[in-house]
Amino acid sequence: MDLGLTETQEMIRRTAREFFERECPTALVRQMEDDHLGYPPMLWQQMGELGWMGLAFPDSYGGSDGSLTDLAVLLEEMGRALVPSPFFPSVALAGLTILNAGSTAQQDEILPGLITGTLIATMALTEDSARYSAKGICMPASTQSHTYTLQGSKIFVEYAHVVDYLLVPVRTDSSGAAEEGITLLLLPKDSPGISLVPLHSLARDKQFQVLFDGVEVPKSAVVGRPGLGWDVVKQMLDRATMLHCAESVGGAQCVMEMTVEYAKQRVQFGRPIGSFQAVQHACADMVNAIDSARLAVYQAISKLEDGMPAEREISLAKVLTNHAYKWTTLQAQQIHGGIGFMEEYDLQLWTRRAKVAELKYGTSSMHRETFAASMGLRGET
Repeated sequence: MDLGLTETQEMIRRTAREFFERECPTALVRQMEDDHLGYPPMLWQQMGELGWMGLAFPDSYGGSDGSLTDLAVLLEEMGRALVPSPFFPSVALAGLTILNAGSTAQQDEILPGLITGTLIATMALTEDSARYSAKGICMPASTQSHTYTLQGSKIFVEYAHVVDYLLVPVRTDSSGAAEEGITLLLLPKDSPGISLVPLHSLARDKQFQVLFDGVEVPKSAVVGRPGLGWDVVKQMLDRATMLHCAESVGGAQCVMEMTVEYAKQRVQFGRPIGSFQAVQHACADMVNAIDSARLAVYQAISKLEDGMPAEREISLAKVLTNHAYKWTTLQAQQIHGGIGFMEEYDLQLWTRRAKVAELKYGTSSMHRETFAASMGLRGET
C-alpha cells in the first residue's frame, strides 16, 4: 500500500498552506471566536472560488473528481491553520452523505450549491447521551400517510445558525435492534418548529442544540431507505472520523513546529533551551506521535476509498490521533512554561481545540474497545 502523496496532493498541500498563511492568521481565528457567524464570508467565498468545497465531488455537479485522500490533505492544512468555517459539517458530514445515499432529486438540488458555497448544510446527529452509535439515536419521528413529525432535540450541531439544510437521523421504529428503524431525513433549517439554543465549548466554536417541536417533513425527504438509515450514518461516521483525524494531525503538526522554533529562541542558563536533552526528547516524542497518527489516518482512508473493511484501522487511527494532539499540546505547554497558557499567546488556541477534538467521533476508550473486539481480544462493551 503506497501512502505517499501524489503530485496533485502535494500541490493541494502547498497551495492551501500558502493561502491560509496569507488569509487566515491567528488574529482572524481569535476574531471569529467572538463573531456571531463564526466564520468570515470573504474567506468562505475565496475557498469556494478555489474549488475546495467540491474537491471530493464528481465533475457532473461542478466538483473536481478528487478523492477522500485529497480532501484529507486539505483538511490537514485547515487544521494546521485552525480555519474558522462550516467546511467540515457542510462537506464532510452533509455533502458526502447526500452524494453517497441521496436521491437524484436531492443531489441535483443540494450538491451544486454546497460545492460553490452558496448553500451550507450540517448533520444533527448526537442526542443527550452524546453517543456515536445506533443506540444514541432515540429522537422519535411519528409517521403519517405522507409526512414524518419530529419531536425532540439534537445537540452539538455545528454551525446550525448559518446552514440552509439539516441532515437528521431519527427513530421511526423502536421494535427491533438498535441498528434497525433509523431513518435519515434532509430538511430545510427554516422549517416551522425548529429553534436553536447556542452551546458553549472550550474551543469556542459554533455549536447548537437544535429543538424540533412538531416539525413536519415530507417522506420525499428520506435519504436512503426508510428504517435503514443506520448504514448510511455509519458510513458517514467512518469518513468523518478519519477526515476529522486528518484535521487534528494538522493542528498537532503546527504545535510541534511552533514549539521547536520557541525552543531554538528561548535562552536559559546562557543557552537555548532546545540544547537541553530533556527538551530534545520531548520534541522527538512529538514527531513520533504525529507521524504515527498521520500514517494510521491515511492508511484507514485508503482502505475506505478501496471499499475495504476498515473498522480496526479507523479505531487505531482515532486513538493515535487523540494521543498525538493531546500529547503535543501538553508537551508544548511544558516547554513554553507559563506563557503557553496566556490568552495573548497563540498556543492556547490549539490546546483548547485539541481537548474538544479528543471527544468528537468517539473517545479513545470507545475506540480501544472497538479495536480490541476486532482483534478478538475481548467482547465489545
